[in-house]
Amino acid sequence: MRLLSSILEKTVALVFPNTCLICNKISPLKHFCKNCLPSPELISLKTCDKCGLPVKLCACKWNFYYFDKMISCLEADNKTKSAFYSFKFGGNRSGYEFFSLKMVERLKEKQGDFKIDIITSVPSHKSTLNERGYDQVKLLAKGISRQLKVKYIPLLKQPKKASKQHETNTIEQRFSNVVSKYSFCNNCNIKGKTILLVDDIKTTGATLSQCAKELKLSGAESVIAITALTVYPKNKDEEKQTVEKN
Repeated sequence: MRLLSSILEKTVALVFPNTCLICNKISPLKHFCKNCLPSPELISLKTCDKCGLPVKLCACKWNFYYFDKMISCLEADNKTKSAFYSFKFGGNRSGYEFFSLKMVERLKEKQGDFKIDIITSVPSHKSTLNERGYDQVKLLAKGISRQLKVKYIPLLKQPKKASKQHETNTIEQRFSNVVSKYSFCNNCNIKGKTILLVDDIKTTGATLSQCAKELKLSGAESVIAITALTVYPKNKDEEKQTVEKN
């Protein structure tokens, strides 16, 4: 049985070889070739449990967040960002396996003996999905769901097409841009439930906060937000006044 499984695995590898998420070259390694292999470290700095930023850059004093906890997994260094953008924009869907694994690692590190009732994701507008061909955030959320054996349920929708977050320049614009952008779309009873809300990258937390607000208005007791990547401001003034394009 093991021999048959090994033969099947090698046959699949020959027909559908692994390709690097960054350079798209065939590689014996999964996801990356040796030249492009990132060495993403889980964020080691002590972070604020609420906003997810390093304690010295905590933004809770001037921003109000509806989520109860923010967990950021990987800092967006050049190689990690290139790999992630290849997954998000380059059609390399299999990248969700690598990044969802890192997200679960970080979640277990930060939450310890945690209890999550439902996993959901930040939705994209249908025009974005048609353009990209797939929902990278849903792929991440479902990857986490399989590892944790917690049900994934799409609880939110984005009926309103607004400016993309990366097209805004200030933190105020980012928060105002998402007002009324999302809504609850499921008959699922989430009263008293703890929801894990998944997104791909966090800059200011505006999108996650608005989605968390909709979930709480619909009965959720607690919302834990988690992202694969986070973009750190260089200092408090940068976080307060402008946001990095991504």
